[in-house]
Amino acid sequence: MPHVYKRPEKHYGQPGDTVVVKLGASECMQSIGLTGKLMPVYILRDGFGQLRDQETGHDYSMPNPLGWMEFYKDETGWYSYDVYEIGVSHTVTHATGRFYVYVEGRQLFGVQSPRFEEMRDAAREMHGRDIPSAEVRFVENSRCLPIWWSRSVVVPLDTEVRERAGRTYRDTWIDIPEYFNLFAGRYHFQEV
Repeated sequence: MPHVYKRPEKHYGQPGDTVVVKLGASECMQSIGLTGKLMPVYILRDGFGQLRDQETGHDYSMPNPLGWMEFYKDETGWYSYDVYEIGVSHTVTHATGRFYVYVEGRQLFGVQSPRFEEMRDAAREMHGRDIPSAEVRFVENSRCLPIWWSRSVVVPLDTEVRERAGRTYRDTWIDIPEYFNLFAGRYHFQEV
């Protein structure tokens, strides 16, 4: 596995998030042989987290206190300095480096494109049909876990699209906090 770099900042986990954490040397993690390993953790309510199996994506063991998994608590909530990735999910139905529409946090089957503007228009259409949770996410393979894990980042629908045109095509880029100069699709003029 290639070398992976830790996110440099303090990350607050919210219930419903799945993050990749380098597990510490708590008594529990030592007893199940996971000390020092990168594992996906699904953040639950009330200071608990559920480890996920890297091979299947199913629950690994039983829920454990976040404090046993390199999380700490302050007045804002639970946080960790050992989060390597955020927004990961286990799926074999994604193609890396594409834009997808998600509704209520779930990927819509078959609604994907290498072009941001197409997925933005699809999400806006769903908003017009009273589906306010429709959002666009950029999805790519996880850098820390096996290839059947992906990570995604929400791309706001009002993100500014930059373009550069050649003789027969128009290339687009977008900027979001996690990605500067993200390639957002090529449009051939005969298609426009």
